[in-house]
Amino acid sequence: MKFKTGTPIFVVIILFTNFLFAKDAFVPAIQVDDMIITEYEIDQRSLFFELLKFPGNHKKEAEKSLIDDRLKIRASKKFNVEENSNALDFEMEMFAKRANLTVDQFAKRLEKAGVDRKTWENYMKVPILWFETVNRKFAAEISSSMQNNDIKNKSNFKSEIQVLLTEIIIPVQSGFEEEANQTVETLRKIKSVKKFSEAAFTYSVAPTRNVGGKVKWQSLSTLPSILKPLIAGLSIGEISAPLPVAGGLAIFQLRDLRESNKQEASKFVEYVEFKFKKNPKINDLIISNVMICDDLYSLLKSVEKAELKRKTVKENSLSKGLKKVLPNLDKNEFIFQKDHNFTSKLIMVCGRSEKENLSKNEVNKISRSLANKRLISLANSFLENLRQEARIVFK
Repeated sequence: MKFKTGTPIFVVIILFTNFLFAKDAFVPAIQVDDMIITEYEIDQRSLFFELLKFPGNHKKEAEKSLIDDRLKIRASKKFNVEENSNALDFEMEMFAKRANLTVDQFAKRLEKAGVDRKTWENYMKVPILWFETVNRKFAAEISSSMQNNDIKNKSNFKSEIQVLLTEIIIPVQSGFEEEANQTVETLRKIKSVKKFSEAAFTYSVAPTRNVGGKVKWQSLSTLPSILKPLIAGLSIGEISAPLPVAGGLAIFQLRDLRESNKQEASKFVEYVEFKFKKNPKINDLIISNVMICDDLYSLLKSVEKAELKRKTVKENSLSKGLKKVLPNLDKNEFIFQKDHNFTSKLIMVCGRSEKENLSKNEVNKISRSLANKRLISLANSFLENLRQEARIVFK
């Protein structure tokens, strides 16, 4: 007796095998409270990280990022943050543009390698939701700190934060990921704005390498969502954690920041003269530890024969010697000068303004408030609390 069927038995076997595979792929792998992360999502995110040469263990990083995504999405719903399709389109366009591709071209390359477009969209969508969420959560706190530091008009807080960056993009070739990571970590140890810019000439493959990696003033709000948290958490002179981009790793140094409603014209300059017994080790100590003028006060007791003078004066009343030096220095930048045979002198710009009667506390608030009370610090604490409160179970 023959068994008749319109479907060959090997086709049935293949379909059944695919069914079992699909069933396994979508089984829960991680549970975050009542939210599920599937094996398929982990595999997709891991492959996405691998294709873009992200550093670290791709599977572990995929699991961690997906857990954080679940927590961030739930928080965004709590604060009634809705998805912004226009913002998502823009972010994806900027992401693809780094590889000199359109969104569709980039998506097709991902799909060809086994990563579906939805995986990429989900990865880009969460930072947009999260940035808006923490903005809403901490709006009052951020607004209050800014109003307290708007010395020009405390009753009218409408300023926008702008940042001055230096960028270095390190190429990552297949098989040489570890070398690229080591180069990035070495560069992140640089303390000097000047030396970081010099390193850009040597190491960076970004178009800005020819100008020492220097990027013009940009508003924090217009930076890509993935980049905002990295930049928002930096102090002046500090270098960001590496940002994986197509074919490379990008790091950024914050050279300066300002509020856009302040006029750039300056009438007064505040500076420090720090004299000390000549010693190359002291120079190295200062280069490694001094980021702002206030940092010099901690060296007064530990440095032999140290003297510190801090002044705010009209720019047109500076001595000839200082007129040659100070205009060439940016805020929080310094140089060493030979004072006498046995002493050295550091000259450092603390800030520039249109007011003469700036107290030390007011200057400190302007130069440090945005660095010490950044949105990223609040966001990181918020996310850490969400992790601690969540029940995370690996299946």
